[in-house]
Amino acid sequence: MTVFTGTRRTEPPTWAVLERRLIDAIDQAAPVFIDKYTRPGGSLIWTEGYPGDGVWVDDLYEAFFNWPLHYAIGGSDYVGTKAVEQWNAVTRQIEFDYGRIAREFVCDDDWFHSAENYVYFYALGLSDPTNAEMMRRARRFSGMYMAEDPQVPNYDPEHKIIRSPFNGSAGPLFSARWDDVQYNLEHGHVKLSPEFDVPREWIESKATPEERETHVNASGGGKRWFEDAELRDRIHKMFDRIVMHGDVPVNLGVVGLVAHTYTLTGDDKYKGWIVDYVEAWMDRIRQNDGIIPDNIGLNGGIGENRGGQWWGSFYGWASGCSKMLNALIVASTSAHLITGDKGYLDLMRSQLDMLIENGVEEDGRLLVPGSHNEEGWVGRGAMSPQQPIHLWFASQEQRDWDRLEAIRKGAEADWRTVLNKDVRNADDRAWTRYLAGDCPEFPEAILKANYQEMLRRSNLMLEDQEDLTGVDEHHWLQRNPVVTEALQVLTTGCPQTIYWGGLARGRVRHFDRERQRPGLPQDVSALVSAIRPDGIDLTLVNLSSHRQRLMTVQAGSFGEHRFGRVTAVGDESEEAVDVNGPLFDVDLQPGSQLDLRVDMTLHANRPSCALPWDGSAIPFR
Repeated sequence: MTVFTGTRRTEPPTWAVLERRLIDAIDQAAPVFIDKYTRPGGSLIWTEGYPGDGVWVDDLYEAFFNWPLHYAIGGSDYVGTKAVEQWNAVTRQIEFDYGRIAREFVCDDDWFHSAENYVYFYALGLSDPTNAEMMRRARRFSGMYMAEDPQVPNYDPEHKIIRSPFNGSAGPLFSARWDDVQYNLEHGHVKLSPEFDVPREWIESKATPEERETHVNASGGGKRWFEDAELRDRIHKMFDRIVMHGDVPVNLGVVGLVAHTYTLTGDDKYKGWIVDYVEAWMDRIRQNDGIIPDNIGLNGGIGENRGGQWWGSFYGWASGCSKMLNALIVASTSAHLITGDKGYLDLMRSQLDMLIENGVEEDGRLLVPGSHNEEGWVGRGAMSPQQPIHLWFASQEQRDWDRLEAIRKGAEADWRTVLNKDVRNADDRAWTRYLAGDCPEFPEAILKANYQEMLRRSNLMLEDQEDLTGVDEHHWLQRNPVVTEALQVLTTGCPQTIYWGGLARGRVRHFDRERQRPGLPQDVSALVSAIRPDGIDLTLVNLSSHRQRLMTVQAGSFGEHRFGRVTAVGDESEEAVDVNGPLFDVDLQPGSQLDLRVDMTLHANRPSCALPWDGSAIPFR
């Protein structure tokens, strides 16, 4: 294997010192979090009774969702071990204490929330792909959506649909839990049109008991609408008939699960399912004049349960398109990853362009529709940047960069501002401006912001005096001290993983050759400072004063790319070396820095979670 040696003495860049400090600080905080919030067996300290019929399973997993990613970037062995142990412990807790998981998989929730569960599961493949138990789970979970398990008929291969918006190990849920009916109607997540218009007074902005006390039956009488037994029964039956029988775009989140299974197994049946399901949705877009319909009946028809109306369903156009668009970017980029075919990016691209076509320009800003209802396209505002950023990163095409410029127009200062955002509201705008040469302070600024966020969360944890058996289900996520935003974008050169079921898509990935584990070696910092369609610029720094560090750099998180010519910039010769493969080694002398200009061919190899020293086949154990 080609070896590059770093010998040039570094004047330690501030970003390199901050990067290592953030990794170390997170590693120190993680055991405190475990001791504070978990029982000896790993289960979260929470209620012993059933938490209720709402959707909360995802929130328990979210307490640790980014721990395996932190380990895979270079976090401590403790974090890597606990990432696996906590996934197992939370799964047992939900299955055996609360009954909302069966056969280790969620029984019947929607894929906006289930995708939040399983982004954790996917990252475990990067932290330890040799875990045979996790591989068998991935096969079993994916099989529940591939008509492989007759007890779990989620998928109809004839019509290429997932048969209900709520699905899982218990199969498609055709009769919704009442809490889900009430919650989703009152929050405007679904409509029952054209058969029934939900009265405006039923819609509430907050899910608090105090708010619900103010809502009454539209017919008057002082009774809350859901206390009218006849009305409640009629609405429930209508909801089941219109909403619960058929497919919705949010189910495209399943593509991330099946793609993950492919990266562990290489089994072409998973690729085949992805192609079939994604192409079915792309065909529906073509049938519906370029707009993705948000409801497909059990016979495969658009608007089948709504008299032909293509909008209004669960987490669809009428409720605001963000949840749907998150599923589309996960599916399109996952299909692109698995097949190498850029054509699947049109699933996402077509909808972004359609929204722009229906947008308007006001005061120099492009405003696009946020939803569609009886009045047509409504709710215009600035386009969410994350899906367009992920699309550009995947395609590396000028037309997708031009779209970023179009939505940036009129908000240039906002795009250059480095903010620390909640994980549910990732914001990689300033990163794109750094790559454009317009925000040179970004690496230091985002590392400082993430360090402050880690301290804020740690302080919440240290001062927490709550009775944990009665806390809100988001309690742990809000205090999780593992903050991976800066570490992921800087070291691997990619936007943050899509929180709703995305796969980590770094342009490069690093491995500790000495310790035979994923992640940067101790004392080593990395920065991807430029991204091109045919390469990157990569800086590696060894901050140790006395120890050599040995590492391997991989082309893509899944080895899906191929390195070409690599040049050590700043060396006396600056002679390019033709690597012509997915890996090269780096030996960093104490206190050294290596600046590399790396040429790459994208999507030249089958994507796999295999570790460099294991070859192309994963040795499951």
